[in-house]
Amino acid sequence: FDEQYNLVRGKITLDYLFSLGKIDNNIIGREYYSTMYWSLLYFITEIFPSKYQIEVGHLTNLIFSLGAIFGIGKVSQELFNKKVGNIVFIILFFYPIFFGHMSINSKDTILAFSHVWMLYLILRYLKKQEFKKKANKYLISLGLLAALSTGIQLAFLASQIPTISFILIEIFFLKKIICKNFSRKRFLYDLIKCFLIFYSILILFWIDVHQNILIQPFYIIWEFIFSDFKTGWPFILLNGNYYFSFKDVPPLYFLINFIYKSPEYILLTYLLFLILIINSKNFYKIKFKFFYYKLSFIIFMLIFPNLLMFIIPFPVNDGLRLFLWVLPYYCIIPGLTLYYLIENFSFIKPKITLLVLSLFVIYYLFNFLSITPYHYTYLNILNGKSENRYKKFENDYWATSIGELIKNANFKTDKVIKITTCGFINTTPKHYLKKRPNLNYKFVTHNEADYIIMTNRVSRHHGMLNCFDIFKGNDIATVKRNGLILSVIRKIKAQKS
Repeated sequence: FDEQYNLVRGKITLDYLFSLGKIDNNIIGREYYSTMYWSLLYFITEIFPSKYQIEVGHLTNLIFSLGAIFGIGKVSQELFNKKVGNIVFIILFFYPIFFGHMSINSKDTILAFSHVWMLYLILRYLKKQEFKKKANKYLISLGLLAALSTGIQLAFLASQIPTISFILIEIFFLKKIICKNFSRKRFLYDLIKCFLIFYSILILFWIDVHQNILIQPFYIIWEFIFSDFKTGWPFILLNGNYYFSFKDVPPLYFLINFIYKSPEYILLTYLLFLILIINSKNFYKIKFKFFYYKLSFIIFMLIFPNLLMFIIPFPVNDGLRLFLWVLPYYCIIPGLTLYYLIENFSFIKPKITLLVLSLFVIYYLFNFLSITPYHYTYLNILNGKSENRYKKFENDYWATSIGELIKNANFKTDKVIKITTCGFINTTPKHYLKKRPNLNYKFVTHNEADYIIMTNRVSRHHGMLNCFDIFKGNDIATVKRNGLILSVIRKIKAQKS
C-alpha cells in the first residue's frame, strides 16, 4: 500500500515539473511531502516494463539500504578505526529488523541512509575544512541528503539534534576533532551555502509550496506538527499491553522494542561492554584518541529517541520501523565489544568470552535463516514460548506473509467463498487471489464472512484485541516461523453486530 502510494506521489511531482505546473491527480497528505526520492524511484521504475515495477522499486530500496550499512561502517572507521568499521558493517547487515526492511521499505531505510552519510560528511568536513574543494563537495552532498530525507519525513531534522549539539560543542568549545586551521567565519558561510542547497532542492520537489516558497513551507510544517493528521496504525500492542493512543505509549517504547527484538548476542555485548569500560578502560583510551568524548556522542545518539518520547510524545507504530535511522548506531557498541575480544584473543578470559559469544551468534544465525524472508518479525528468547508470542507485539505488521498464506490455502469448497480481512486492507490479499483463478470468492463485511485472513494487528472489533484473539474458528492455512504464527486464514462463524 505505502509503496504504490509513494510512487503516485513521485509521479504527480514529475508530471507537475515537466508540464510546468499542471496537476491532473490529487492524493491525501500530498502537501506534507517533498518527493525527491519517490520521484527518482518512479523515474527509475518507468525505465523498465511495468510488470517489473515492484522488483525495480525493491532493488532501488535495497541499494540505498546497503548504502546505509556501508555508511555506518565508514562512520565507525572515522570515529575509531577500519577494523571496528568492518565489524559494525557485518553486525548491521545481519540485524534482523533492518535486514527485513532493506528491500520493501521506501521510507525508513532511506532515512537511515541519509542519517549515517550526513554524519560521515560532517566528520569529514570538520577534519578537512581547510581543503576548499573537498569541503564544497561535502556541503553539496549534505544539502542533497538533507533535502532527500526531510522530503520523506518533515520531522527528520529533529533526529539531527545530537549531531548538531556535537558540532556546536566541538567547534566552539572542545576542538578535539576539527582541523588546526578550522575557521568559524568560514563555517558560518558554509552553513548558509549548505542551507540554500538544501532548501532549493526541498522546495523544487515540494510542489504544494510553490505558490509561496518563503512562507508556505513553514505553515505546512506547523500544521503537520499540531494538526490531527497522523499516519500509521492507530492502536499499539507493546510487550503484551494494548494502547489506544500513541499518547498513552510508554516513553521507553523504543528501548522495549530493542530489548525484545534484538539478537541475543547483541544484548550480551552491551553487558560485556559495561564490564570492559570498568575493568579495561585503558585499552580503549590507548587504541582511540578522545575515546570517551566520542563514546559520549554515540550514547547521546542512542538515548535520544527515548529522551524525545519523554519530552514530546509522538505517533509510533510498527515496532522499530520508524526508528531504523538510529539502529546503525546501536551496532557500534557491539562492534567495540567484539573488537576488544578479537584484539585480546591471546588472553584466556577474552578467548573464552568470545567462544561463548560465538555460540550465541551461531544460535542467532540459525534463527535468522529460519525466519526467511520475514526477518523483521524476529523476536528473541526473552519473549517466552513461541506459541504465545503473537500476544507480545504486532509481528507481520506489513502483511508480507499473505502471499505465502494464500498460495498454500486449501478452502475445500466450490461455492462462493465469503472473505474478510483483519489487520490490513483487502487490496493485499486481492493481489494474490488473482493468481488463483479457480477460486470463486467475494469480499464481505465481518458479519457476513465465512473466512477471515488475518495478521495479529490490533483491532477494535469487540474490544481492543489483536485479530487472532477476536475471531475464533478453525485455521485452514497458517504461515509460521520458529513457532510464531505470522498470518492465518480462519474459517469463522459470522460475527454478530
